[in-house]
Amino acid sequence: MTRLTLLLAAALSAGTLLAQDAPAAAPAKPKASRPGAHYVAPSATSDAAKVIAEIKAHQEAVANLQEMTDTIGARLTGSAQLIAAHKMMEAKLTAYGATKVWRESYDFGPTWTRGTATARLLTQNGQELSVRQMAWTPATKGTLKAEAALLTADTWEEMTAKLGQFKGKIAVLGKFPRPKPGADMKAFGEGAKAFMGALKKAEFAAALWPSEKKDGQMTMGGSPGGDEDFLPLPPVPVGVINSEHMTLLNRLLARKEKVELELNLGGKLSEKRVDAYNSIAEFRGSEKPEEIVLLGAHLDSWDLGTGATDNGTGSVAVVEALRAMIASGVKPKRTIRVALFSGEEQGIFGSKAYVKAHAAELANHQAVLIHDLGTGQVRGFAMEGREDLRPYFAKAIAPLQELGVRELPLEQSEDSDHAPFVEKGIPAVFCIQDEVDYFTTTHHSFTDTFEHVKPEQLVQGATAMAVTALELANMPERLPHKAMDAKAK
Repeated sequence: MTRLTLLLAAALSAGTLLAQDAPAAAPAKPKASRPGAHYVAPSATSDAAKVIAEIKAHQEAVANLQEMTDTIGARLTGSAQLIAAHKMMEAKLTAYGATKVWRESYDFGPTWTRGTATARLLTQNGQELSVRQMAWTPATKGTLKAEAALLTADTWEEMTAKLGQFKGKIAVLGKFPRPKPGADMKAFGEGAKAFMGALKKAEFAAALWPSEKKDGQMTMGGSPGGDEDFLPLPPVPVGVINSEHMTLLNRLLARKEKVELELNLGGKLSEKRVDAYNSIAEFRGSEKPEEIVLLGAHLDSWDLGTGATDNGTGSVAVVEALRAMIASGVKPKRTIRVALFSGEEQGIFGSKAYVKAHAAELANHQAVLIHDLGTGQVRGFAMEGREDLRPYFAKAIAPLQELGVRELPLEQSEDSDHAPFVEKGIPAVFCIQDEVDYFTTTHHSFTDTFEHVKPEQLVQGATAMAVTALELANMPERLPHKAMDAKAK
């Protein structure tokens, strides 16, 4: 997420304060709609039908995802595994016949490597605590032994005022303020921002954050930070513990019992900043090659699981869309471009870098389609508040009505790679997908593995991306761009 939505979502979920792309709950599911007025079943000779048939008969998305997750595994931005994934996907795109395949770099910041993570109670029952170090936070200096203290309050102002009591202690952040009905959300956000600023200066020894999920599930977040939209983490070791162990600590501390903890976190930050990369490929348009329909997904993942649903599924879906268009023999009028971004989980850095690097040609982007909600089938596209885009997308998804692609809600979000394009006024939309177990189970967790992928729904999503992109590429009209305001400029 960008700007204060990141802080607010973390506060509302009582989860990691700086976990990118971590909403507290799945968005409300729009009601299913009937086929729109533009619906026409695709004839067997239409371009849409050819692409649908190609994917149905020869799809490679499932095999590509297995290779990525089973062979390469987790793909933390800045890691050798992510570079391996870039090479793998670029080789696939080249073999599929893309007109051009290339890689673009941007300054990312320091890398982070996971190390030892242990924690236990030194008092009470001496229980071992399930812990993982929050990414991009510093290590403890060996084994840290310190008293724990509970940091919780009803308002951000109260939270901030209490920080001075935690010098030399392990701060247990068990609950965050929640806005009351009718609250001034701008003021609430400013309070959250002030708290984060004060947190950077607090002199506590370490901190413990709760996992976002229950039943022993661990989740992950963190970022090197470094831009105006993303506050850096506090410069102390931070451990994420499962919700049950956090509840235990909350109970002990709420009873005013003295709690001492032992904590060992061994993750390492690199001494130097590194470049991260976006992999880009395109299928050159036959009539208007300078105009572009962009299909995007983020190739990076967190490192507790193997990044199957966040966002291996989106990555292989957009590559499959390009493969199918080329293999089916269709000739899109506009250029179809695929972008596999990195750094999404740390602050949508890759897509921001793309927007900056391609500033001169942004006006030529017909549309941007982003796939980033896991394995569930695509039901449509969120219009990001753009009522003016609905008629065009209604036409574009018409051949997909029988596959269940029917919804065009005005829903808005800033939590994936479409956001930097939306800020520039480009028609950029986000897939609306069946939730399956994405938010409840796999998102940022140990269980983000291939076992939770629904192959038939993954293939349906790739089909939705391919046909929608092709219809937009062949559309006689240019989609309207919004005038940029001073902020976006």
